[in-house]
Amino acid sequence: MIKNDFVKNNQGFTLIEILISLSIFSLLVFAISVIYVAFNNSQMRTTTSQQLLNDSQYAFELMAREIRASSIVNYSPDPAWCNSVLRTVTTNIWDFEKCIILEKANGQIFALTSFQYNTSDSSSELRYITLSNCDEDYICDNWQSNSRTYTRLLAPNLNNISLDGLDFYITPSSDPFIEGGDNQQPKVTINMLTSYDDPNKFKNVKHTFQTTVSSRVYKR
Repeated sequence: MIKNDFVKNNQGFTLIEILISLSIFSLLVFAISVIYVAFNNSQMRTTTSQQLLNDSQYAFELMAREIRASSIVNYSPDPAWCNSVLRTVTTNIWDFEKCIILEKANGQIFALTSFQYNTSDSSSELRYITLSNCDEDYICDNWQSNSRTYTRLLAPNLNNISLDGLDFYITPSSDPFIEGGDNQQPKVTINMLTSYDDPNKFKNVKHTFQTTVSSRVYKR
């Protein structure tokens, strides 16, 4: 009789081998997770930046277009003058920081202005304000009583955009069309800084815009 001896190998993985395998697997999962999170945050930031760019550029181009097609009312507006024209007795909590007030060919007076509620936690917004019944000093009626007389272009509660800075540099600083004035066509340099208003730090993007436009309204 031939006897067959079968040797059974009952040996499995050792504890050290299991721990090494788990460590390698954990590192792979962690690396993949980090890559995914980084990619997701990058996509989120890119999408937010594009949205901020599109909305801000639209408002910026609108301002430039309106300045080209209109005449300038005041060549050296300061915040005090902006507030005297745009604020009424009942709106002392409103601050108009920077503005340029223009007049269309049909005589319509309007303003492009940065606006802020007079509170410590408020953000600035960009508004297009239509004025009516203005006197010779451009003190106008209470436009705030009719919501159709102004348009929010950029605002945290409109498109999550905060206006961090807005300046209008007008050259010359006085009316060139009056008797003895500078014989040059007025130019306006617009500087604007916007940011996306969101608590998520990966959405905290900013864009800066600058351009110089010349009024196409010729009075001489």
